[in-house]
Amino acid sequence: MPISVTITMYGADWCGDSQRAKTFLAEEGVLYTFVDLVETPEAKDIVIERNNGGASIPVVVFGDNTHLVEPSNDDLAEKLAVLSGSIARVVEDVEAGRFELWRAGAVVSSASYSSQPDGVVVVPHVETKPEHRGSGNAALLMDGMLGLLRTSGRRIVPICSFAADHVRSNERHVDLLAG
Repeated sequence: MPISVTITMYGADWCGDSQRAKTFLAEEGVLYTFVDLVETPEAKDIVIERNNGGASIPVVVFGDNTHLVEPSNDDLAEKLAVLSGSIARVVEDVEAGRFELWRAGAVVSSASYSSQPDGVVVVPHVETKPEHRGSGNAALLMDGMLGLLRTSGRRIVPICSFAADHVRSNERHVDLLAG
């Protein structure tokens, strides 16, 4: 099984470059952690260290301990291409009606869905391939899928018990529940 690369972005919601990078990563279905420097001021030390004493944001730190400062979308895409064999990536296959979690060039977990005209996505089933079960892949899929739904302004009706439990037990996702 490939190793999942952790991506952490240090930035602020008021920063246009941080917002652009967050949107890019969400649209690419890349899972990452966002550290808001307003809410977590002690993290500014990491930013200053990575900037050689400067305070430019965002700073995107990858699991291989490399980082990018104020990266363009092209910079992020290039770095993701280098790491693509090891990061988890969630994509939407509209024709197949499913969201997919990709690792090392293969789908390891998927969630089938149907779309309603009001922007609601109904998810009846989430599945992880047997050889990839027990490693948190279904939760990664759900987090990535919910990020894509949030970015596109859609909401979810989770019919699948795993999907329903995941959404309801994660306070940051509850607002995406429809009805």
